[in-house]
Amino acid sequence: MTAADALDFVAVDALADAFQRRGGQPALVYGIVAGGRLAHARGLGHRWLGGPAPDAGTVFRIASMTKSFTAAAVLLLRDEDALALDDRAEIYVPELRSLAPASPDAPRISVRHLLTMTAGFPTDDPWGDRQQGLPLAEFSALLSGGLSFAWAPGTRFEYSNLGYALLGRVITAASGMAYPDFVRNRLLRPLHLSQTGFDASEFDLARLAHGYRHGEGGWEELVPDACGAFAPMGGIFSCVADLARWVSGFAAAFPPGDADSGGAHPLPRAARREMQLPRVALGPPALARFPGDPSGTGPASYGFGLFVEESPAWGRIVGHSGGYPGFGSHMRWHVATGTGVIVLANSTYAGASSLAVRLLEAVLPQVPAAGP
Repeated sequence: MTAADALDFVAVDALADAFQRRGGQPALVYGIVAGGRLAHARGLGHRWLGGPAPDAGTVFRIASMTKSFTAAAVLLLRDEDALALDDRAEIYVPELRSLAPASPDAPRISVRHLLTMTAGFPTDDPWGDRQQGLPLAEFSALLSGGLSFAWAPGTRFEYSNLGYALLGRVITAASGMAYPDFVRNRLLRPLHLSQTGFDASEFDLARLAHGYRHGEGGWEELVPDACGAFAPMGGIFSCVADLARWVSGFAAAFPPGDADSGGAHPLPRAARREMQLPRVALGPPALARFPGDPSGTGPASYGFGLFVEESPAWGRIVGHSGGYPGFGSHMRWHVATGTGVIVLANSTYAGASSLAVRLLEAVLPQVPAAGP
């Protein structure tokens, strides 16, 4: 019997039941990753009102968790010498060449700035969500009209969906493939993530969780946006079973020098470790907390498409949340042991992050060597 087989999930299930009683999501699915696999998964509620119960194969929009796939795609191209992280972004996005600098002495925006959300763009939630289906031609026109800066590039973190939409353009230019096609061909298919994609029409309708928001008369169903120019920041649909493999791939990147326990992976282990390293602090210590962490346990940073927390109790925790009209999601894992949690729900900005924090804290005390 493995260590993952010995885990007790009674407390985990009780926390999820309590969360569902309080929040009443139409559908909630959560999974625990341990020992390089999905060790436990459970679904509550209904995929759509009056529909069947969800399970680990039920497909939800994962919103900003998409950013980890986009960052991985950039590093794949970097490792193939198709681009360099310190290249000017305007090499790949010509509309940026005419962009007025943030200040006379400000550097030009680099690919690295976009990855680490230090390009100087102002925070753009929820504006970015509303651009999800923006056609590429309209995105080009938006860029040609000019962009505003809140800071000089490289000086400060500010959460930017626009920056990750621009990375989609970088990926397309560097690879010669449309962004969704590159991610499908180079990441999803090699990892056998068969229930992960960019458009609701790709999936068996019976597998899809419908998105909802609270209205005056109760739950109101929302129609998914099309896959457009902002797909690189939040357009992916996926399920707990596929995301468990995605999380396990990051966990398998540690410790350096060992064989890849996660099996064949298109992104080298060194690059997967790079994504999980702190690159830029989120802000003053009092504010730099891992998004969704109600306990405020430690300062947090942004890596490449992932948030990085230094927890006094557990050491390094890595992950990302996703909030979008009709959906809420979160994935997080303990780097030292590879133990992780995935939570997917189908209501607008559902509190998946707070539940994921509590589920991981319920599991880690059972995991050997889980301390900092």
